Amino acid sequence: MGLPQKIPAIVLGGGISGLTAARTLQEQQREFLLLERCPTLGGLTRTVEVGDFCFDYTGHFLHLSRYATPGDIPYANLNNDEWARISRRSCCFVGGKLISAPIQYNLAELPESLFHQCVESYNARPSLLNSVDATFRDYMVSGFGQVLSDLFLIPQNEKTMAISLDLLSKDAVRRFFPAPDEKLVRNGMAARAPLSANSYNSTFWYPKTGGIGRLVQGLRTGIRNCAVNQDITSVNLREKTICTSTSGMIRWDQMFSSIPLKSLCELTGDEGLQSAASSLSHSSTISFNIGLRGPLRPEFEDLHWLYIPDRAIPFYRVGFYSNIGKGTCASGNSAIYVEVGLPSEEVDRTDLLHDLQPKVVQSLEDLGWIDSRDVVCAVIHVMRHAYVHHTPRRDRALDVILSRLREYDVVPIGRYGLWDYTGMEDSMESARAAVLEVGQCNTV
Repeated sequence: MGLPQKIPAIVLGGGISGLTAARTLQEQQREFLLLERCPTLGGLTRTVEVGDFCFDYTGHFLHLSRYATPGDIPYANLNNDEWARISRRSCCFVGGKLISAPIQYNLAELPESLFHQCVESYNARPSLLNSVDATFRDYMVSGFGQVLSDLFLIPQNEKTMAISLDLLSKDAVRRFFPAPDEKLVRNGMAARAPLSANSYNSTFWYPKTGGIGRLVQGLRTGIRNCAVNQDITSVNLREKTICTSTSGMIRWDQMFSSIPLKSLCELTGDEGLQSAASSLSHSSTISFNIGLRGPLRPEFEDLHWLYIPDRAIPFYRVGFYSNIGKGTCASGNSAIYVEVGLPSEEVDRTDLLHDLQPKVVQSLEDLGWIDSRDVVCAVIHVMRHAYVHHTPRRDRALDVILSRLREYDVVPIGRYGLWDYTGMEDSMESARAAVLEVGQCNTV
């Protein structure tokens, strides 16, 4: 059956924000069509099964601040009995030791020589310039001192986001990076804990069996009018038409787009939007999901993820699926994910299977964290859009892009649609709020 030639509302992208927009439209009894490029719905919140293991695209966890439990999330159809609330335990690999995260609030755990250097540097830290030109690096150094910044904060974030912190605005921080708090820093120096509860993700939710794909299963339950394998080739804003490689042209009145904002602008052929979008940049993340025979090393017992700032090590984070959800692999086995950050333009130039993956496995073995003979399976997931870069150019371009898209009844939603750094809960809520706002405007 072919797709309709005219539809009142188009939703681009079938990830969690696109699915939330579709569910909201359906509840309002508004006619819509969701278009997804991939063969299945879910975007980056999918889970794949490989033998005795199930792997998410990478570590995706449900951090809730707006809702008390998964069952309270609108349209998600989740059963709280199937989810576990987990108190986070994460560490930083520094000085050959596992230091509790956030490291800046647990300095007493550092080796003695590093501890004293960090304390002296913290006491001599410079003031943060209030200039609009202050960078993320300036923010780090002024907040926590030069030594800790060079030891962990700068290399960790540069490996993760694949960009120099000198190019990022100090406003890139937001709630995902613990703000400087002298009381917490001093408490950490004196080993007065617990301190981890002060960060936004001190607890999170995860399915008791299977992976985070359960969230997608809940959102898509009962949803109608979704078309997959719809690769969008162009968007004509003036004519309000969209073309896909498989279904031809479709006319629309309202569009909710969760696809990456930079990609959307490029698809429009609008020179003004394309020019503004050239100021948008992002990193890519390659996630190596590894199934292992036998248990994890004893030092990783109950550890959920580990940050690795050492630039000589190719990955920036290792996560432990089998500690997060016991139902992610068969009894007696273990599962991990390993994340490597790359500049977006390097993904297609990198031999992931024959070059990067062997380097990752060898590094894990050199560290003594795995025995390569225990590797049962490995799955590579490529996230071309991982972390958007909050640069001064991004902030200026975003105002231009969003204003122009609104003129043509195009509303970006979600993390990548809005070109922002948001969690899953906020991505879903942005979609729901956008649809409700447009619906109210249409009834006035």
